[in-house]
Amino acid sequence: METAEKNSPLLTAIHSDLESLFYKRRQEGKTQNPSVYVDYGQRKAADESGAEYAVQIEQPIYFPGRKELKQLLVDNDSKIKEIQQIEAYNSIRLSSIKFAYRYLVAADKKNHVKERLKRLSLIENYIKARPFFTPQAKTDLYIIETKILALRKHFNDLQLGASKDYESLNLYLRQESIPKLKIPYYKGGIKFDLKELEKRAISQNPSILAAKGELDKARTELRLANLEKYPDYSITSQIGEDKSGVANRFYDFGLKFRIPVWDQFQNKVASAETNMKSKQDRLAYQENLIQTSFKQAYLDYEQAKMNLDLYDLNQLDRIDRDLNFADMEFKRGRIQLISYLELENQLHETHHAVLDAQISHLESLLNLLYITNEKDIIGVLGNASQTFEYQPK
Repeated sequence: METAEKNSPLLTAIHSDLESLFYKRRQEGKTQNPSVYVDYGQRKAADESGAEYAVQIEQPIYFPGRKELKQLLVDNDSKIKEIQQIEAYNSIRLSSIKFAYRYLVAADKKNHVKERLKRLSLIENYIKARPFFTPQAKTDLYIIETKILALRKHFNDLQLGASKDYESLNLYLRQESIPKLKIPYYKGGIKFDLKELEKRAISQNPSILAAKGELDKARTELRLANLEKYPDYSITSQIGEDKSGVANRFYDFGLKFRIPVWDQFQNKVASAETNMKSKQDRLAYQENLIQTSFKQAYLDYEQAKMNLDLYDLNQLDRIDRDLNFADMEFKRGRIQLISYLELENQLHETHHAVLDAQISHLESLLNLLYITNEKDIIGVLGNASQTFEYQPK
């Protein structure tokens, strides 16, 4: 997970967005620059000509509260971006774990099929080595050859699946070569407090937090829209001298502002109010959606725990034991080929079911952790009962 976080350009991009918003907030807090107007010319009065000059300074000032609301609007954007950052962190962590499991389980399945191919090849050679090649033996050989062909196709499919899972994993790890990975297999799941977990999902889920952030931003935009009818103003000051006729100097001070006669920004206020109502409805929808998604995820996890108990890891040792027994008894001629192949196929499906139960348990658990915005992923995984590393034989 640390490698995935460190190598993620998405996290770097979000961090840059947050840095950009930091500077934007500082900019919104700046005082507006003054304007300077310089005037020079000739004027004639009482048949006397003379120079006239004036300097005018204008300092624009925000209407009280407008600058603070603009800064608050940037703060709202920053809060939403921080929530996106949290969601990205958890998504990257959980996805790196999920694809690591998928890759290693696919590799385990592939090794199992490779052992099946070796086993059936030995049976094929055993049938060919019989001194009397009867029609029954020829039929058995055809069955074995067809079975081997199907298994090779299955092996190629697993090889492709493992390669694709590794590429998905390497999207997060960005490694030049396949790293050494170890994963725990689980004997039992975690017992959660349903009400407490659901409460956390509603209060901590990133989608809901983002919807709340959008609603806060809409409220700020409405407050800004209501201030539009109160214009910014400027303080002006002018100093000058007129040397035509009777020379005189002048100095004045004034206030400049727009009068909201033709446009009082009712449409902008109505638009902001409608937008806020939209964000409120979206928040309600997200809460309903997360409640449904959480209940489904919880049901998935409870079912995955049942399958974990049903296809427990002891089945893997039993499969090896039963296959060795079948090999020995077939070579002794005590069981027929059809019975041997049926048992071998059933044990193979059981092997896959055991590994699929591990994947289903892990992915349903990760989905539950994602919905509840759990940050201590490794800590929660460590709470699953009796974890250990299973090494395929």
